[in-house]
Amino acid sequence: MESNQEQNFVTSSSSQEVKPETSAGKYLNDSLLLHELTERVYELLKEDLQTQRERLNNYAQNRWM
Repeated sequence: MESNQEQNFVTSSSSQEVKPETSAGKYLNDSLLLHELTERVYELLKEDLQTQRERLNNYAQNRWM
């Protein structure tokens, strides 16, 4: 999964390099940005756990049929 935030750290010969330290400092110095970031990470983790549960349940159901 690639989001706009993740793409900021991807570099190529045609794009300007963005250093992670610079972005991290920006988020650490702005409490609103930090809150938004932590909320987004939390939501992504919740989605990932739900997907894993669904896969596990589907595997278990199909295995014993």
